[in-house]
Amino acid sequence: MKRVFCAGCFFSLLFFMSTADCQAESFRTHKTHIVSLSAENQKEQSLQTGINDSIGVFLPDDLMFFEGIEVKVQIPPAVANWRDSVALAAYDGVAPVPSASKIDYSGKRIYIQPLPSKVNWIMQIPLRYDNSLKDGPYVTKMNVIPEISGHFVFLRFMPVMKGVPEETLESVLSVSVKPVLIDKGRLVLSVKTPSSAKTPFVVLIDDKVTELPADNSILLDTGVHNVCIQSDEYRNEVSSVYIDRARTTVCEISLKSLMPTVSISVPDNVDMFFDDQKIDGTAAEFEVSEGEHRLRFLMGSYEIIRSLNAEKGKSYSVNLSVDLEITEE
Repeated sequence: MKRVFCAGCFFSLLFFMSTADCQAESFRTHKTHIVSLSAENQKEQSLQTGINDSIGVFLPDDLMFFEGIEVKVQIPPAVANWRDSVALAAYDGVAPVPSASKIDYSGKRIYIQPLPSKVNWIMQIPLRYDNSLKDGPYVTKMNVIPEISGHFVFLRFMPVMKGVPEETLESVLSVSVKPVLIDKGRLVLSVKTPSSAKTPFVVLIDDKVTELPADNSILLDTGVHNVCIQSDEYRNEVSSVYIDRARTTVCEISLKSLMPTVSISVPDNVDMFFDDQKIDGTAAEFEVSEGEHRLRFLMGSYEIIRSLNAEKGKSYSVNLSVDLEITEE
């Protein structure tokens, strides 16, 4: 009797696995659990399911950072001891949209995998062809990519063996779901110019010329990157940015004119003149013409005169300080 029972169970399992590519089927689950994933929340979401429950995993509109979904299942002994008695299936084209208030669905089964005889098991679901997911001793990679135009993935636990004991049918599975994110982040480059006219410039990221799309964004590996802006009409600007995993970093760079600039800082009660034009107070940075310039400072009857040869594309900082030094002999 035992041999006949096992053969029947094996046939039942093969039948379910062979129908993974069948047409749409209607089915009822005991309960529907809803999970919503996002790149901002990378923590596992835990739930308790029965062996005839379903899970609707909802995805964000922007899947730039997603490469898959990880489903971790803690399998109780009552299921693990009855090997291949319970399976996890994935469906496409599910209707209606999964909801905690619904249990009747229709859809096309695209994948089915019996739960192994292990305490813990992980299934990874790829969402893109260029993914880094791999099979392992405790990890099974789903060999198909689900259709996600509805922004959700539908999973269903289901018994696939007849004659299992009541203890197995009433088992509770501890399940956790989390996103699998690429090890990259998005850089958005914002370049501001002194004038409203569009001026061409070249973007170099880590010393490589980079063509950016219309939204000025690019995916980069996590870590520090150097961004350089080169232009024939403005000064070259360099900025260092850190890219976080699955995060968007905005890098703002303001281009400056190639005209020389001067900034002057002096103590109070000092009169200062630039090319014999008096400057009131501590002057902010201002543009000057190329060539020789004359700086004059008056402190009562004391006068200091200096000359400055301003060159294209350079900035000059002028600081005047008055100090008193006492030494012991």
